[in-house]
Amino acid sequence: MKRFFTLFMTFLACAVVANAQATVESATPQEQVKFANEVKTEKAAPAFKSEAQLKAEKAAARKERNTIEFNATLNGSLSHFNNHWRKVNGNTNSLTGIGNILFTHNYKKGKFTIGTKVTGKLGYTYSFLDESEGESDVTKSQDEWFIQTAPAYTLSKSWNVGGSVSLRSQFANGFNGDDKLTSQGFAPAYLTLAAGFTYVCPNAKFPIKINVSPISMNATYVTSEKVRDFFYAEKFGTTAVADLTPDQKNTPYAYGLTLQNGVQRYEGGSSIQIDFDKTFGKKGVFRYRTTLYSFYGWINQVSQQSASKKNGITYESIAPTVRWENTVDIKATKYFSTQLYFQLYYNKAQINKVQTQVVLGVGLAYTFKNK
Repeated sequence: MKRFFTLFMTFLACAVVANAQATVESATPQEQVKFANEVKTEKAAPAFKSEAQLKAEKAAARKERNTIEFNATLNGSLSHFNNHWRKVNGNTNSLTGIGNILFTHNYKKGKFTIGTKVTGKLGYTYSFLDESEGESDVTKSQDEWFIQTAPAYTLSKSWNVGGSVSLRSQFANGFNGDDKLTSQGFAPAYLTLAAGFTYVCPNAKFPIKINVSPISMNATYVTSEKVRDFFYAEKFGTTAVADLTPDQKNTPYAYGLTLQNGVQRYEGGSSIQIDFDKTFGKKGVFRYRTTLYSFYGWINQVSQQSASKKNGITYESIAPTVRWENTVDIKATKYFSTQLYFQLYYNKAQINKVQTQVVLGVGLAYTFKNK
């Protein structure tokens, strides 16, 4: 009986174990937990920039916004005739030297631009004379400096609105054939203020600018008393100021000034200026630039007509002032060039005739551009 009971218990234990194993194996396994790194990683920018990097960025920004050009030339010419030629034709042996500088700076940020232009020229001629002709002489052939700045705001691809301020005078004293002082620094000097619209051709192959200023002002200064005295003697002789008639006191006598003006004269009116600057050839061998400027003082004209009717004083009618400058540069090499300059000038206040000059020079040249 014990044996039978032991076998029965052993069989029952084996059945229980087998049943447990079957249950575990047939159970649906649970899903395994998966781990994923969903945090996005990005390369973090450095919190600071090096000093060298900041300087490089500032330099790049300055170069992008600023366009600079500097050009300097030193030209000369020599004329020589032998004694037999001079006896027949009356020519004079001479040596002429002329220095020219041109500086332009254009700044642009967004729709705002400002352009600055500085020019200067100074030249002298030395005449070789024989004892029978008198002493050798040095005369001034070219003398002028010019500064202009023009801020503007871009309205469209071709049109800007803005203004300009310019000042023009000379470096050295000028004398006539009798060694009388005829010009000096700020005698004369010309100040121009203008406000209006500028058309800029969008085609880079035809770089023309046309500025139309409905409101413009021209001022003339003759600050030297010696210069004014010279022109007074040329116009009125030895007549005292007190003995001049009202009409004579309102007659231009020194670079457009009248005795009523004193040392300065202001004219109000309108102006137009056309600029063209084109370089030809891949190496910039040929360059032509021209400026045509005209001013008409219609405001003064209306004022004078009104004053004439009121007090009976006669005023000279005002005519447009025209100044047309042309420069041709031909570069033979990097430092050797030929320059041809032509100017036409009409200012009735000075002389009721058209003035022209032509200068041809060959010499040294230096040009710097940051772009």
